[in-house]
Formats: sequence, C-alpha cells, structure tokens
Amino acid sequence: MINLEDTIVACATPPGSGAISSIRISGKDCSKLYKKISGKSMAHKEIHISEIELSSGIKEKCVLTSFISPNSYTGEDTIEISCHGNPLIVELLITKLKTLDCRDAQPGEFTMRSYLNGKVSLIEAEAISDLISARSIENIKAVNKSLAGSFEKKIDELIYELKSMRARVEGEIDFNDQDTNIDLNEINANLDSFRIIIEDFINTTSDAVLMNEGIKTIITGPENVGKSTLMNVFTKKKTSIVSEIAGTTRDLVTKSVKIHGLVFDLIDSAGLSSRAKDKIEEIGTNLAKNALEEADLIIEVVDHNNLNYEMRYPKGKKVVKVLNKSDLAGDEKTKRINISAKYEQNITKLENCLVDAVFLSKNQVLGGFSARSRHLNLLNSCNDEILRACSLCEEFSIELCAEHLKNASGYLGQIKSPYSSDDLLGEIFSSFCIGK
Repeated sequence: MINLEDTIVACATPPGSGAISSIRISGKDCSKLYKKISGKSMAHKEIHISEIELSSGIKEKCVLTSFISPNSYTGEDTIEISCHGNPLIVELLITKLKTLDCRDAQPGEFTMRSYLNGKVSLIEAEAISDLISARSIENIKAVNKSLAGSFEKKIDELIYELKSMRARVEGEIDFNDQDTNIDLNEINANLDSFRIIIEDFINTTSDAVLMNEGIKTIITGPENVGKSTLMNVFTKKKTSIVSEIAGTTRDLVTKSVKIHGLVFDLIDSAGLSSRAKDKIEEIGTNLAKNALEEADLIIEVVDHNNLNYEMRYPKGKKVVKVLNKSDLAGDEKTKRINISAKYEQNITKLENCLVDAVFLSKNQVLGGFSARSRHLNLLNSCNDEILRACSLCEEFSIELCAEHLKNASGYLGQIKSPYSSDDLLGEIFSSFCIGK
C-alpha cells in the first residue's frame, strides 16, 4: 500500500550521463526540506542556487525551483532540483534527500497524486504516460488530441446519452401504475440507436489502441518460403538469419518497424511444419502457434511450391496472404500479393495492404485520438450490457433491462474514474516511469 502522505523523490530525467539531470520532490514536508538544503523559506516559482553537501568532501551546486500547493503538477508543494547529469551525483543527491524526510517515489506516483488531487483526469494521466512512450510522430499527434480532451469528450457524451435512457426506463418502473404514456418501443429504438453509436466508437477505439500500443504482426507460413528474408526487408537490416536450410528459424525474432507512420511489432516465426524434426524445432513451432493467438495481424507467406497451403487461424484474425519468390513463379492464378523479398519487388504494395487490413480507415486513425486496451475492454463490456438490455426491452422485461443499463453505465464510468480500488489504480499507474 502506497502512503500518499509521504514526501517523495525521484529523478525525472532518463538515467545515464548528461549535462543536466532533474530531480523532483513532492509532498507536505517540502517546505521543511527546502529550508534544510537552501537555508531559505520556500516560495512559489522562486529559483535559488544552493550548494548541497552530498557526502564528506563532495558538494554540488544545484538550482532549486519551488512550487506551492495547489499550483504544481501534483497539486502538492513541489521542488525541482537541477544538478550535473553524472549518475553518481544524482545517486548521492537522492540519497542525501532521503535522509531529510522523503522516500523513493513509486512508478507513476507523481501523476497518481496529480489525479487524486484533481489536477488531471485519469484519461489525461494515461495520455501523459502514452506521450512519454510514444513511438511515432502520428502516435504523438493522437496523444495530444487525447490530452486536448478529444477522447474524454466522446466518453462524456456516451455517459450523458446512457444516463438519459436510464432515466426513461427507470421512470417507467417507478410510474408503471400511472398513465405516463411512455412507449417501450420508443425506448427500444433509442437503445438500438445507442448500440450502433457505441459499436462504431468501439471500432474507432480499437484502431486507436493499435496506433498507441503497436500492431503485433506475425510472419508465418511453411518452412523455407522466405519469411526471414521478408523480415529483413521490413527492418532494413539482417534481423533474422537467412539460409537454404529448412527450419533455420527456431525462436521468435521480434523487431518494431514504422509503416506509413504506424508501428508494426513484427515477429518472424518458425515454419509451421506438420512434424518437427527435433525437440528444439518443436518448441519453436509451439512458440509460433502461441504468437498467432496474440497477434493483431498475420502475414502468411508461401512460395510457388506451396500454392495449396492452408492453415486454420484463430477466429477473427486479420490475415494478409503473400506469394513470395514471384521471380521464380510461373503464371499461377492466385489472390495472394505477389512479391519477391529477395529483390524487394512489390513491397510498397504489401505495406499498403497491411495498413488497409488492420484499420477501418487510415485517415480516421491518423486524425483520431489515443486509447488503451483498458478503455477498449470497458467499452466492449458496456456494449455487451446494452445488447442484453435491448433483448430484454423487446421482451418487456423492463426491470432487468434497467439493471443491465446500470451495469453499462458502471463500465463507461470506470473509463474516467475506476471504482476506488487502490490495487486497480496501482496497476494503471505502475506502467508509468519512476519520475512521472
């Protein structure tokens, strides 16, 4: 359990050597700590230069910037200390500060305090973390739109619409012995319209999650068809070993690449042979099968010797089928994308097909917002409750319909404010960096 009454400290800049490092302190004891290290009283947005004794014979001249509650990132009294970027100096300085009534911050604890003190919403807090870890320019653009309120505004609209429908349904229950002229068919029609709206939003959010978290893409197919060569073409380096020997790739080889501003987390896998030649190949094949389950996109590669290749993939998986070694192929009729990985032929066409296969609308994604799997899971749960409410309303089971609408509201509400569970908040913020 994190004690939010403690004063916390952490380095806010990345580890390693640099010209300057920044150390952040936040909490109720900042004023006393500031006095101890500078000899001066703490005031809002004041800057002081202070020489701090780190250990015997070692002093560091630091720049101290102070922020008084509630006018700080966390909403608490905060000190930011700039010092030389030598990791040893940073370590000694933090050790010194911890002797003065503060402790190491937990991952994301600064931003958690900001959220709990009403400085940022949970969606904004998550977007801040996503901005720090963004892997493409397009991802940064999407996160900035979330920080500007694009995603949160849409959630607020859905919450309002659902609240209005709940009021109608619960009004029918409360006044069912009176002539209220409430039409259940009208309520059902409104529910159905809302279901369409939320399903469209789920599709958009699903695209936003892929944009934010990366598209897990596995390259699979029979042995020795050029999967590793294709991997190397995408990564523009010798990421995977290429040889004429079947079964060369045993382990999963992973590498992230950008295609049209989108991040694809590529996985080069072992060939899916019907019978492994040895134990190691069997392990590699099993790893490939597990990766297929988790993949967002599958690139199935065959050559002209495997035109009748068929593989059953997990339900709902998006598959792009490729015919490699087109330079060696004849005039075979196929619906596959013809490429030559060896000579890098038709690779641009393949890249376009990958983007089209994943996203409903590339333009919509690139102009949209940022989202997380947590948001998508809650939206799907909300939609499930709406579907149950629709079916029950059709059966005139109005009380049960109202209960499912209540559950749906709960799921939507958790996107903005999870039920007060320290464990849940800890899980959300644990993915943040220490100094944030």
